[in-house]
Amino acid sequence: MAQMYQKKILVLAPECDVHEKMSLSSILNHTQQMGNEHLDNLGITYDKMVEDGMVFLVAKSLVTITRRPRMGERIILTTIPKKPKGAQFIRDTVFDAENGERLIEVSIAWLLVEPASHRILRPNAFDVYGFDMYPNEGEYITGYKIKKPQGTGALSFRQVRYTDLDYNLHVNNAVYADIVCDAVPSQVMLSQEIAQFGILYQKEAKLNQEIRLEVIPQQENKEYYIGGQADGGKCFEAQIKFQ
Repeated sequence: MAQMYQKKILVLAPECDVHEKMSLSSILNHTQQMGNEHLDNLGITYDKMVEDGMVFLVAKSLVTITRRPRMGERIILTTIPKKPKGAQFIRDTVFDAENGERLIEVSIAWLLVEPASHRILRPNAFDVYGFDMYPNEGEYITGYKIKKPQGTGALSFRQVRYTDLDYNLHVNNAVYADIVCDAVPSQVMLSQEIAQFGILYQKEAKLNQEIRLEVIPQQENKEYYIGGQADGGKCFEAQIKFQ
């Protein structure tokens, strides 16, 4: 029988930005942690999966924000695994206030890969764990795309540092949210609230590589396209929208 996983958390000061609200990268960190804890509680730990020749990598994420949690606020996180569509595993995570107010919805598509080569594995390789998932009717993340606008944007560069890396030895998926927020004009980040953030992870960025960033504003600076290239190929494409 399919099961969701839920827990309550307190929004800590180090998780918040200048607005005293949970940062975009912290939202993604909590989302990743919810998936990890759900599997850990069922004995499907990261070490167990590596031993069995498989790990999950994020392929794409879409974060829709009604209101970001405030510093010191207690909220409820719920994560819901859904059956794969093609090669993509689906996991939705929602952030709710204690009074039931829906704050954030996050949908992530994951790929099951071989740990060393990152060769994509068939989803049925995960069947060995007997992990039951909810039907994927109504999911939208697997078809989510980002289209680069016409023209060229402002260029900048970001070198990958040691603290950007995770245990897979590449830039952690949540760090890209910080990279995107730093690439958007600071006055926009200081004066506007994020409504939606989507990102497609296309090629791993590794230690000491330089990410070439292109930022293209749209719709009177209410929306930005951010494209990143590393080692001669596309690293990621992201889109951030403001309220």
